[in-house]
Amino acid sequence: MRPKRSDAEMQQLTELARAKPGITRSPLYRWLRARHDTFASLLEETRPEWRTLAEGFARLGMTTPDGGPIAPETVRHTWWRVRRDVAAAMDRRTVGKPPKPAVTPVSRPAPSPPPQSPAEPASGPSAALARLRAELNARSGRKPDG
Repeated sequence: MRPKRSDAEMQQLTELARAKPGITRSPLYRWLRARHDTFASLLEETRPEWRTLAEGFARLGMTTPDGGPIAPETVRHTWWRVRRDVAAAMDRRTVGKPPKPAVTPVSRPAPSPPPQSPAEPASGPSAALARLRAELNARSGRKPDG
């Protein structure tokens, strides 16, 4: 068994991973993304009051880049972006994977063609019709014409 890294080490790695220029996400975005399913369940139970949620996020220490309070519209739009990104990630995981069939298909051997009588023509539409009639007769239990 491998030893677990301490939280301090993981925090350092997390900061390094997030230090990419141009691809930074706000603390609010990261918070919502990490808790997407739980937050979505909450919003299904009750209609979101974005002003109250913005105040709650401010109490958690989340602010705008200049240190001001997060606006309710910012919370709502950030939640929309998180939902869009999570849905896109789920689509990427399922692309290329065909859905599993509900029933396992059974392959059967192709039926053998009925024997041709010498009077039948070898090809053409009348030959195909004659073969079809012979196969239908054979499947229904009728005796061949003759």
